[in-house]
Amino acid sequence: MKISREFVRDGKPVKVTAELLEGDRWRVRVGDAVHEYRAQPLGDGGVRIATAETGAARAFVAFGAPSGKAFMVRSDGHTHTLEAPARRGAGGGGTSDGTVRAPMTGTVLDVSCQPGDMVAADQTLVVVSAMKMEHKLTAGVAGTVRKVNANKGTTVDQGAVLVVVEPETQPG
Repeated sequence: MKISREFVRDGKPVKVTAELLEGDRWRVRVGDAVHEYRAQPLGDGGVRIATAETGAARAFVAFGAPSGKAFMVRSDGHTHTLEAPARRGAGGGGTSDGTVRAPMTGTVLDVSCQPGDMVAADQTLVVVSAMKMEHKLTAGVAGTVRKVNANKGTTVDQGAVLVVVEPETQPG
């Protein structure tokens, strides 16, 4: 089995191809980089991915958003959103809508923005604790915070909208 898909990460397109080798072993190509991983399904719809060579030495956890249009990938203390590219004629012009969603059910540890704040694409807006990990969430786009639905100490469900950032418009 081979799966190939193009995503947008931090406003840039990236092609991802995953090929099942045998059992739980996969060869994954992200852009020009090639890696081999072992993948284990998790009970809540996520997948735990560890390097085939070292096992648990470096692990990633990926979760699909309920909409099926975005995936949350946890790596090196940061959670990244991979989104399907905008379809031609879909309107909006942007490749990311600035919506920050909970990657999994967890507890909000920190909210570092409020409506009206100007934020950078890679700025941490919310920190969620889940599965004994801290997920530092960003919008992936620079812009103005329009809505904050997260409160410190509350529990949020996977896919819940925590922050909405209106992307800054580019002069045309």
